[in-house]
Parts: sequence; structure tokens; C-alpha cells
Amino acid sequence: MVKASRRKRRPAQSGVHAIFSGGSERRGRAHVVGGLISAGTGAALWLWITRAASASSPLLTSLATLLSVQGTVLIVYSLALRKTRRLDNGRRFASYELEDEIEPSSSPVEPVSSRWRNPSKRSGNVAPLRIGKIFVVVILAGIMLSTVVGFGNFDLASQHRTDPGNSGTGTKPPVGSLRATTPSFYAVSNIAEAIVSSNDSYAGVIGTRSDDFIIVQIAYSAGSGGNLPDISNVTDTQSSVYSRTASASPGVATNFWEQVWTGRASSTTNSTTITASPDWAGCQTPCVTSIIITMTVGRYRGVFGVGSSTTTAPSTSSNSQSVDITSTQANSMLVELLSHGAYSNCGIDAPQPGAGQTSRNCFTATTERTELFDHSVTNAQTYTESYTWAQVEVQRGIYLELMGANSS
Repeated sequence: MVKASRRKRRPAQSGVHAIFSGGSERRGRAHVVGGLISAGTGAALWLWITRAASASSPLLTSLATLLSVQGTVLIVYSLALRKTRRLDNGRRFASYELEDEIEPSSSPVEPVSSRWRNPSKRSGNVAPLRIGKIFVVVILAGIMLSTVVGFGNFDLASQHRTDPGNSGTGTKPPVGSLRATTPSFYAVSNIAEAIVSSNDSYAGVIGTRSDDFIIVQIAYSAGSGGNLPDISNVTDTQSSVYSRTASASPGVATNFWEQVWTGRASSTTNSTTITASPDWAGCQTPCVTSIIITMTVGRYRGVFGVGSSTTTAPSTSSNSQSVDITSTQANSMLVELLSHGAYSNCGIDAPQPGAGQTSRNCFTATTERTELFDHSVTNAQTYTESYTWAQVEVQRGIYLELMGANSS
């Protein structure tokens, strides 16, 4: 009778219903979903940091690490909880089967459900669920605290940082804890002078390295009477995009024009063809039937882009050139691209830079002569660039600021 009565009471035990209830399973699924979302976000942030290394910061790196750790902990915890639940279910079913096999004794037997409801009587172990909850709370609190402290330090550092050109005014730089590195000169190529007839284009071959910042200096003059055409576009065989950065000319009716186009190499190669196409269709009539053109291509590394620029294109001849250019960024580089008539050889009549510039190139063709100088600057301020030549002549000059790429 005791055995029968016990079997009748068993369906009322909450422990059996708890085994098959879906509440614990739903909580386990929530932990898995949360862990996957956190780990996926951390992995995506790590991928973005590795691809955009120049825009990375210690704060982003810490955040990606914390998200990855949090996701991993949640996933491991949910798996451990699921394994513990299976072991508990197995023990419960085994206890019920054992209870059916044992005959009732004269002494009172403690119900199985009460033994499972009093975990303190079983070796004094703390429930795994409670340990897991405490562990998750500690992890989440650590993540929140680290994030708040990181943002606080990031903002304080940016508020107290002083721009080198502001003498302690406390101005925030454009990018929090990042600073610009000075660009560096890498190589230069001179394209032979040529006479280009109407409706034709001009091309030359150079080598490139991936991510080279390319400066194309074009100097051309009239091969016959008439107005000079503009340069409509510059392209290369890497499908790079070139933009006209500056143009030095008093007008279309003048006999001599200088332009600078800039772009970026997309791959490393020993043979890249750069083509300059004059705008013959848009040339103001009467247009020349041909032009005498040459091209110098400079390559720089670590360049984010072009900051300020200025040009000089006097209509009268002179034996000197002087311009002011204001650097917009500390640790940038000023590049001077000069052109004038080829009255003598570079080795015989070397120009004398007046501001400590480094001579990178001097190319003398039959009609045009191009020169390339550069020098780094430490502060964002106005610089005077001066040059003197031995002979009076018509000159053109284009001056660029190359801004450095950001690094932490």
C-alpha cells in the first residue's frame, strides 16, 4: 500500500515537472545567443581594427578584447550549465527507479524530492547555477567599469593635449590619441619630353609600390602659335584615380603651363603607364596644333593626403621665386615643384634653395626643365619658400603640403 500511495503522490512532486520545464532551457539559450552576439561583435571589431590600422586606438582594442572574452565566457557557461542539468536529470530518474525497487521499511524514509530540495545536506556544495550567475555578474561589472574608465581617460587625454602650434592653449587635435607621422620621399621618375599633336595624348612608364602616393608634375608649352589646351585627365593602367591638385598659369594665351595631379598606387609593379590627355576639344580657339610636354613623377610613402597648396605663375621673367605656404598639420612635408625654360644643364646651373630644402630631382629636357624639392616641418605655421637662379627666365611653381598618416 505504501508503494502504491507513493506512486500516486509522485506526479505532484515539483521536481519531476521541473526536469521537463522549458524555463531553464530558455535561459540556457539566452546565454548562448548573448555569447554569440558578444563574440561576433568583438570579432567584427578586431577585423575592422586590423584593416584600418591607422584609425585604431587602445580604447577600441580594449573594447574588442572585452567583448570577445565576454562572449566566450557566456558560451562556455551555457555549455557547462547544460551538462550539469543533464547530470541532475539522470540522477533524479535513477532515484525514482531505485525507489520503486526498494520495499518499504518500518522506519520513516525521507522523500526523494525533499533530498533534492535540500542541497545543503549533500556534501555542502553550492549550486552550479548560483556560481555561474555570480561569475557572469562579475564579468559584466568588469566590462562596464573598464569601458567607463577607458572613455574617461580617452576624453581627459584629448582635453589636456596641446597642439604644438598653439603654445599651451589646450586645443583638441582632430583625432583623439593619434598623431601624424611625417611622410617620406621614396623615388622619382622622369618621362622624356615629346611633341604631342592635336587629338593625341602623352604617356610614360614608371614602377610603383602598393600605396605609393604619386605626384605627377606636368610641364608643357606651345609647339605652334595659338592657345594652350588644358589637361582633361590623368589615368594609369592600375585604374587609379588622379585628381588635379594645382595649376600654375597666367592664362590660356600664355606660352607655358605647369600642373600637378595626385593619386595613389593600388599595387606593386615594375611597369605602370601614366597617361596625360590634353583637352583638345575644349581648347580655346585659335588652339595650338601641338604641344611640347614633359612629365616628372614623384613617389612618397606615409601620406594621408594633400593639405594646403599654393602656386606662382608670374607673367614676367625673373631670377628668383619666393612664396608663403601655411602648413595645416604638424609633422607634415612641404613639396616644391618648379618648372622653367631649359636654358642650361642641371649640373651647370643648380638652383640654390633658401629654406633648407632637399633637392630630389632636376630634369632638363629640350624645352622644359623641372625640379623637385621637399623638406619636413614640425609645426603648423607659415613657411617662406625661396629659390634663386643664375639666369632671368619665366618660372612656374607649385607648392604642396603632404599630410602624414595617423598612427597611435
